Amino acid sequence: MQISIAMRTPTTGRSWAARWLAALAACLMLFPSVPVCFGAASLLSPESRKDLELQPGVVLIYVEFKATLGPWSVTPGFWGSGFLYRPDGYLITNGHVAQLANEKDPKAQRDRILIAAPMVTRAVLETEAKQLNRQLTDDEKEKVIEELKKYFEAGTMRIESMSLTVHLSNGASYVGEIKAYSDPIDENGKDIAIIKIDGKNLPTVALGNSDEVNVGDTLTVIGYPGEATNATLSGLFSERSALIPTVTNGRISAVNKTDYKGTPVLQSEATINHGNSGGPAFDGNGKVVGIATYTLNKSEGSVSGLNFFVPINTAMEFVRQAGADPERGAFDRVWHNALDAYAGQHWYQAHELMGSVLELMPNEPDATRLQLQAAENLRLENPLAYWVDRLGIGMVTGIAAALLIALLVIITLLFRKPVPPKVALTVPQSQQGPAASHAIAAEPFRPVAPQTESFGSLYINNGPLSGNRFQIPKKGLLVGRDPAQCTVVLPDDTVSKEHLWVVPLDNGVAAIDRSSVNGTFVNSTDSPRIAKMLLKNGDRIFIGRKSPTEMTYFSE
Repeated sequence: MQISIAMRTPTTGRSWAARWLAALAACLMLFPSVPVCFGAASLLSPESRKDLELQPGVVLIYVEFKATLGPWSVTPGFWGSGFLYRPDGYLITNGHVAQLANEKDPKAQRDRILIAAPMVTRAVLETEAKQLNRQLTDDEKEKVIEELKKYFEAGTMRIESMSLTVHLSNGASYVGEIKAYSDPIDENGKDIAIIKIDGKNLPTVALGNSDEVNVGDTLTVIGYPGEATNATLSGLFSERSALIPTVTNGRISAVNKTDYKGTPVLQSEATINHGNSGGPAFDGNGKVVGIATYTLNKSEGSVSGLNFFVPINTAMEFVRQAGADPERGAFDRVWHNALDAYAGQHWYQAHELMGSVLELMPNEPDATRLQLQAAENLRLENPLAYWVDRLGIGMVTGIAAALLIALLVIITLLFRKPVPPKVALTVPQSQQGPAASHAIAAEPFRPVAPQTESFGSLYINNGPLSGNRFQIPKKGLLVGRDPAQCTVVLPDDTVSKEHLWVVPLDNGVAAIDRSSVNGTFVNSTDSPRIAKMLLKNGDRIFIGRKSPTEMTYFSE
């Protein structure tokens, strides 16, 4: 004989679970209103973004030569500006900026002597004064000067070691070669020079059409004014400051003008100074429409504030003569996208793209600064905004909608009135009677906590993570710049996205370099870079060779 006993499924805790799930669903429905960051973020205005995109393609030009007269030597140097219009190193500047480096220009040879003569004279006078241990009298100075004139007129001064050097904003410098040239405006020329440097993947600027500009159009002038450069050389600013261009704004005040020599020019009140010469003037769309050439001031008998620019269409004659049509490159595309990501507050994308910019142009100051700020903003960003940044609002919205539907289904099932199931328990005939009514408690199930394995640890000796220790799990530790993939994140552009993998193998724990750019070294940066190496207790690991992050492996 069998006895059937009806048992009802317990419902204790169902209402609490339903309330918790409903609250979670409400939070998901409100996710678009979650702020991007918990802390303050460094943002980028549209004006700043536009100026930043233009600046890497503007270069500083330094022309220098050596003049020797007997035992005296002087090295005059002059600063100017220019702008790259091809990623393989073609740039535009003024003819008068490059003139003194033009070996084929006979007037430039005379000008070099005229410039060097006063400097040599000053050096001779200083030498005479030191030898006499007193200041020279006016008569003595006049006698020395008259004697030097004979040497100058006889052509005994030697001019040698002429050079034209182009400096980029990241500190890189290149020797320039003149490919096309026109005399300055005051010598009946068009004041244009095309320079070629030996580079690739360089930043460039876009060239516009100066025939389309109108009076009142905005103008942005970028260059390296001589006053700021001289202040740097005098020690008022750091050497790095010499490579920070100056940005000024104004409007076109006259077009289709010709100066007193008949050369077409644009006129604007946008400020330019000595050293700005050869720098670009951009229209509102960020395209070059003019080249800073000269300014008139009161000392020249004219009204102060009249600044003139050679139209870019005039420069195009010499661009065609050099046989190098305008072209944009990989740097420009990546830099544009990186600034878009930063301006849109997509910190993860901005951090990654700034890293790509720095791979093309190492140490570019604005990219370095914005990458570090993006990393800080990413650290402050809440998890939801982080995934919106990585996956996009469309995908995150789709995932949230799917989760919401799943939650609604679960809630619906929880609130349905359950049908009490019947469970039949078979009791042997011999146990019928009063003795069969007592309850038999089953042994409860107790899950066993998984045992975690550790294969030693990495201790960070220096840098932002100094003092932190990371346990090495069975799957290993990934070290690099990518916060989405790496456990040990080093926000440094010298570190690759996935730089080093420390992982347990059958014969011990190994350090495996992930084809990094700057290499991994064990126990000394002077040792060869490793590809794969078994570690011993106390081994020191260096990420890169220059200013590396150092960490120590402990086996226990």
